[in-house]
Amino acid sequence: MEPAPERQCDSWRRSCTASERGGPVSDSFGRRADDLPARRRRDVRLRRRGDVTVSETHVKQRDRGTTTRTGVTPPFPRLMFCAAVREVLDDYRINRRRSLVDVERHVRLHLGPFFGRRRMAAITTTDVRRYVARRQDEGAKNATINRELSVLQRAFTLAIAAGTLPSRPHIALLREDNVRRGFFERDEFESVRRRLPPDLADLVSFLYTTGWRWRSEAARLRWTNVAFDVGEVRLDPGTTKTGEGRVFPFTAELRALFERRRAVTRERERELGRAVAHVFTRPNGDPIGSFNKAWATACRAAGVPGRVLHDFRRTAVRNLVRAGVPERVAMQLVGWKSRQMLDRYHIVNASDLVDAARKLDAERAR
Repeated sequence: MEPAPERQCDSWRRSCTASERGGPVSDSFGRRADDLPARRRRDVRLRRRGDVTVSETHVKQRDRGTTTRTGVTPPFPRLMFCAAVREVLDDYRINRRRSLVDVERHVRLHLGPFFGRRRMAAITTTDVRRYVARRQDEGAKNATINRELSVLQRAFTLAIAAGTLPSRPHIALLREDNVRRGFFERDEFESVRRRLPPDLADLVSFLYTTGWRWRSEAARLRWTNVAFDVGEVRLDPGTTKTGEGRVFPFTAELRALFERRRAVTRERERELGRAVAHVFTRPNGDPIGSFNKAWATACRAAGVPGRVLHDFRRTAVRNLVRAGVPERVAMQLVGWKSRQMLDRYHIVNASDLVDAARKLDAERAR
């Protein structure tokens, strides 16, 4: 009876090792090379010279977990969710994504406790649906759940790109109905502004006119971006969300606002004994950060609770369109690249609607 293939392979390797030490050369059955047929003697001698035989090739292929005939791929490492999500966080840090803080919160509070001890290859579509159902039971909105699922999708994408995972389950996002419809009428805005400290009041006045993003654009605005001689405020390429530069010419209100802020800045520079680079600052010279509490209090006192600072973007575009500014120009001033934003927020020129009604009356009068 012949030995099993695995035992044959082990014997072949032992015989090769013995030959390299200068010991007797034999095959798997212990027969010396001189006693073997001519073809078998050739295989044994090839091993002694270090050449590769067919049997040794099969041993190496078996150790790698692959064969050329079956096309079986090598086994993937046991990638855990915690390791995969670390790659996502590193990816966000490398690319300097501003949403890194949100992603860390999603992982720490929700994704980690649910998937933390799972292997990525063991996570199925059913597991994802259970996670969605759990988050919905906890009262999370579809938009929030989708942001969390996007982190999970990114983890699978990076793992596949790195070759540590062969595939990923289907992760379906939920339908969102989070179109924000908040607008500020002039009297509402004035009522809120009066209830804010002077520094914050100037910032929201700038937002009401320009519609720029408050945290990444307005709050970071420097005096080097303000040109009094040509009468414009600009954002350099690479400093905006779209990566494109932007220019907003001075209106009478904007010029008065910047002159007031320049006087405030010079006074603070004298008090602090140092230069103040930003336009909108606090009394200590630092740029304005979050002011959620002051904002919410002012909105409630003004009778418009629940408003957000992002409402100023929609308000500014609507005011520009109402004033007769072409839609393309209005989008360029506030930094919208797609006209879909106008359609999403139902921003139309009121004069166009009035003109359409007049044309309808004229047609019926014929």
